[in-house]
Amino acid sequence: MIRKMSKSKIMIFILILFIITIPATINMPDQTQQYSVVLGVGIDKQDDEYEVSTQILTSKASQGFLESLQVHSAKGKNILDAVERVSLHIGRISGFGNTSVIVISETVTDENIANLLDFFLRSKRLNGNPIIMVTQGKAKDILSDVAKIDESFNYSLNTLAQQNQNFAPGATCTLEQFLNDYYGKKSASMLGIINQTTDSSSGIEIPTDSGSSSSSGANMASGDSSGGGEGGETKVLSNVGNAAIFANGKQIAVFDEKTIEGINILVGSSKNVYTIENVNDNIYHNATVVLSVRNKVRTDQVTFKNGKPRICYNINYTLKVEQILQNGNDRIILDGSNDYLTDELVDRFKMEVSRKVANSLIKTKEVNADVYGAQMKFFRFKNKQWNEYLSKLENKDDAYKNIEFFLNIRVKGNL
Repeated sequence: MIRKMSKSKIMIFILILFIITIPATINMPDQTQQYSVVLGVGIDKQDDEYEVSTQILTSKASQGFLESLQVHSAKGKNILDAVERVSLHIGRISGFGNTSVIVISETVTDENIANLLDFFLRSKRLNGNPIIMVTQGKAKDILSDVAKIDESFNYSLNTLAQQNQNFAPGATCTLEQFLNDYYGKKSASMLGIINQTTDSSSGIEIPTDSGSSSSSGANMASGDSSGGGEGGETKVLSNVGNAAIFANGKQIAVFDEKTIEGINILVGSSKNVYTIENVNDNIYHNATVVLSVRNKVRTDQVTFKNGKPRICYNINYTLKVEQILQNGNDRIILDGSNDYLTDELVDRFKMEVSRKVANSLIKTKEVNADVYGAQMKFFRFKNKQWNEYLSKLENKDDAYKNIEFFLNIRVKGNL
């Protein structure tokens, strides 16, 4: 066998190639020595300079998680300049392949943030589709807080963004979704707001520097460590359900939790539990009834009537009575029969949903924020009539304000 191999030119060539390349491959440096694993990015601005902060994972066998999750930041005249300075500071190229969140400070949102985010989309180092969120404080501090909270790598800003303090779905927007809305010029975007507060009931407590979590988990390029308690004061990473509304790349409004809930009924994931108080009929007497949504199916219809565009949302709910509180007592429900879902209860539920949707529509029309993508629906499905409608408007920016919305709710019980 060896004699045959020695006479084969191909085998000799392969053997020589192995002898040359294997030592070089073995001695190649680890990828983590050339690239930093960036889990989160923060963007702040002060005195016409951008400050980019990167939450970096630097795992080593001898370190605990908090010691390997660090935040480094640097300033620059633009995003590229700041990112390159961060890379220079830590001695590794910033690798955004694992980035799951980008936090933007309100000091930046008065300008077109699409131009800033476009850098990350075009970066060859970005492989995923991170969630974008806004903070009224410093983005760098938010990343530092997470570094102190997350001891097991099971917690992330994404977790807090997706559900607010009442465990209701909030406003989440990805990088791709935001830029699609922006370049489509037809829709507004909702970005969840994360803040640092002292209200312990509104979020997750941030360990103090003197506690079990060391501030070494949030090292800054400047050597500072932010977050944590001062003088024993509790600090909390908070999501109360508010959202920043963006149009044409700039923040135009902030909506509260109730408004976001109404919007999500039509375009997103709405909450699954409704509490109806003071129900009176042949079964209930001044009772508080808790309903759970077992299924929800929504369809949209876009039409024109008398030259005006209108959208009809049809929502089919399947509900189940989960709890009945009457005269201070909790009535036990032995079955899930449809008898508990009385006409009075259904009417009250419909009224509650309709009120939330109507309030949200009023708020969005006040600031001309088409978060529903209504204009895009007409553009796609009623293109000719939509263009005729636009041609008759004195100001095309009023197109969304003049759309008529209708809501049709159907309810059945869960047997």
